[in-house]
Amino acid sequence: MNPREYLSDDGQAMLLLCSSLALPPSAAETDLTPLKLSEWNQLERKIRESSLKNPAALHGRGADELAKALALPGGEAERIARLLEFAGELSGELQNHFERGLWAVTRVDEHYPSHLRGRLKHQAPTVLFGAGNIRLLQHAGVAVVGSRDIDEAGEAFARDIGAKAVAARLPVVSGGARGTDRIAMQAALEAGGMAFGALADSLERAARQADVREFVSDGKLVLLTPYAPDAGFSVGAAMGRNKLIYGLAEFAVVVSSDHQTGGTWAGAVEALKAGWCPVLARDGDGVPRGNKELLKLGAISLPADQLSEVSNFAEWVHERAPAKVTEKEFDFGLRDKAR
Repeated sequence: MNPREYLSDDGQAMLLLCSSLALPPSAAETDLTPLKLSEWNQLERKIRESSLKNPAALHGRGADELAKALALPGGEAERIARLLEFAGELSGELQNHFERGLWAVTRVDEHYPSHLRGRLKHQAPTVLFGAGNIRLLQHAGVAVVGSRDIDEAGEAFARDIGAKAVAARLPVVSGGARGTDRIAMQAALEAGGMAFGALADSLERAARQADVREFVSDGKLVLLTPYAPDAGFSVGAAMGRNKLIYGLAEFAVVVSSDHQTGGTWAGAVEALKAGWCPVLARDGDGVPRGNKELLKLGAISLPADQLSEVSNFAEWVHERAPAKVTEKEFDFGLRDKAR
């Protein structure tokens, strides 16, 4: 694997600015932190409107020059200049990661999932790290989400959804967590289909697991995360990756949700409000209250006792909820290529 096949010059500059990959531990002591998503979005606009035009042009410029060219306060310009100083360290870190089968891509790069960029637009993560065939991510899938603790009926439903996705030639997209996520992903993989695991933490550790390595090598599984490959778990990160799951999906299925609490509820409500994709909720006797409340908010009823009668899953969904979200190319070189 060659980093240059994934990261353009603009992408490497963006990785320096938006990721801690190249920063030494001592950076925290000096309060040097990568740009947040909102900060990058503001800087991206300033770069485009300036004479510099693209992120790669920031290299080699001092804080004073950046402040003048981008109309930035001195402190912000100094921070950008300092982050860009770690280009040498970034090259070494990237080589180490790519040699271990991990890749990195940014929102300005060609291999960034176009469906994710088109759906989330400027809410799309600035940087993705992953393992597996990145080109598979150009195919939107079926997001399957639900509680970690799930009853037998929910387990059976999650497995059936995984199998239905394979029959529709769609990958299953989920968070890789215990319970609903893994059940649906495993069902798809065992049926000869594909799965995308959008992780909130520990990409490096997950990619080293023997069964995971096998599916990744066979081109059946792709793991990805918007966080550093060695990042530990946090509730905030788990909530933040929800949009990644929905952004990679043609439509989403909520197997089991609590009401007004937990990541499944928060992610589904956010997706419904934003209109990222059609959201279906398991319906019928014994489903959790959260499922019923999501139906009131606009989710599509998917009766568990009728699932076996659905012959073409994707067609069934789109007959009930025609896709209204149009993909739109944006960001530096990609916008120009679309003209």
